[in-house]
Amino acid sequence: MNIPVLKVQPREEPGKKAAKAVRRKGQIPAVCYGRGLKPLSISLDTDDLLEIIRGPRGLNALIKLEGAEDRMVFVQDLQKDPVERHLLHVDFIFVDTQKPIQRDVPVELEGKPEGVKLGGVLQVTQREILVEALPTALPDKVTINVEELLVGQSIHVEEVEFPPGVKAIYDRNYNICAVVAPTEEKEAEEEEVTEEAALAEGETPPEEGAEGAKPAEEGAAGAEKSDKKAPAEKEKGKGKGKGKK
Repeated sequence: MNIPVLKVQPREEPGKKAAKAVRRKGQIPAVCYGRGLKPLSISLDTDDLLEIIRGPRGLNALIKLEGAEDRMVFVQDLQKDPVERHLLHVDFIFVDTQKPIQRDVPVELEGKPEGVKLGGVLQVTQREILVEALPTALPDKVTINVEELLVGQSIHVEEVEFPPGVKAIYDRNYNICAVVAPTEEKEAEEEEVTEEAALAEGETPPEEGAEGAKPAEEGAAGAEKSDKKAPAEKEKGKGKGKGKK
């Protein structure tokens, strides 16, 4: 296993003021901690760290620190600027390469299920699996072949084959993925599209038509009242005309 080396410098002055001074130099502050070990404050080059964690192993890359204390670590947490998203601080965790460690490993599904080819839908419920292994044996990812899945079938964690020395940690045999039949939501969408098409052609849905008839009746009644008042208004107008002459 090729273990990347990260060069770091000891950071003697803790605190926010000292951390800002580190960032002004183009580096980022970091802390290493582990069970039974005193926390170690360090600083490092951002690009050097990004080059490692952007590799195939991601945050599960085992890293050897060099420059402060030569120790093996994993990235435990990354603090980023909420707006600009650049790194502000890093937490590392010390590991003993001779003792197992538990880490979340990403799941990668391989192949197209037979059930999907027949119209089913692949649902993924777990994107990561918590596994236990020696730091040097931790896999980059867990690959699961789903080609043989039919509609109604699923894969649970106990069915997954892990590399030698790697085991899943779980309290219940949870579901990772399944192929399901198209949901009723699709039928509801089709009904909605049909109704919209009917409206576009000028057809009125029954319920709306019944309610819409009331204003029309009121309008007809109003027109009738208006016609009855019209003669009286005309005669009144004639009278005013005679008076002026």
